[in-house]
Amino acid sequence: MVEILIIEDDQVWIDILLDELENSINNSSVKSILYKNQDYDYFLEKVTQIKPSLVIFDVNMGGNPQEGIKLAKYIKKKYSNLVFVFLTSQKSVDPLILDNAASVGAETVYDKNDFVNDIEVLGKFIKNSLNKSNDLVDIIKEPPLEIDYKARSIKLHNIEIDFTRMEFEILSHLIKNKNQVFSKFQLYDHSTNDTVHENTFENTIVSHIKAIRDKFKKIDKNFNPIKTVQSIGYKYDYKYDN
Repeated sequence: MVEILIIEDDQVWIDILLDELENSINNSSVKSILYKNQDYDYFLEKVTQIKPSLVIFDVNMGGNPQEGIKLAKYIKKKYSNLVFVFLTSQKSVDPLILDNAASVGAETVYDKNDFVNDIEVLGKFIKNSLNKSNDLVDIIKEPPLEIDYKARSIKLHNIEIDFTRMEFEILSHLIKNKNQVFSKFQLYDHSTNDTVHENTFENTIVSHIKAIRDKFKKIDKNFNPIKTVQSIGYKYDYKYDN
């Protein structure tokens, strides 16, 4: 059973999402919370009770800009493996939304203004991505990294790093294809089920690459295996000297 939780301040959108998701996702239970400026701990308690496979946050709630992003960040402090996405009508007009969403570990941001297409993409994401690890069994050792595809975990110097689903997909793809250059489009297309939008996918990949690099630096400030290839994209290029 896939448990989905919607946190939104507009009951109309809650009703739309409930109807669409319950009709399109088999074996799912969709619950919702109408945001009314409740204390953050209220939502934390609900997440603890429901144990959702996925949380859908509205970005701007209760008249507070990017309140959903702040709330997601708060909940993720306790539940570091929380899988969540954002829904907003401001995706095309606020360039900071994608960066801020990526910085707190969101898988992606869906557009209310393109709801017909994005709800279909969201359905595919839920059906195909949340349990993707079931088909992955290999462990790849690329010192000083170790990638466990079944557990969907990555360790640097034997220290496990908490990567989002999209960060894991980008990094593992680069590692499996060491020294091969991939464009931002190719990385985006590989790592998500989203429709590629020309005006947003580049910023999304740049934000996730930065997040991966920052997480590496927290453990080893000299470890920088993802190289930028000017005007083309990125590659994994690291020679390990033990």
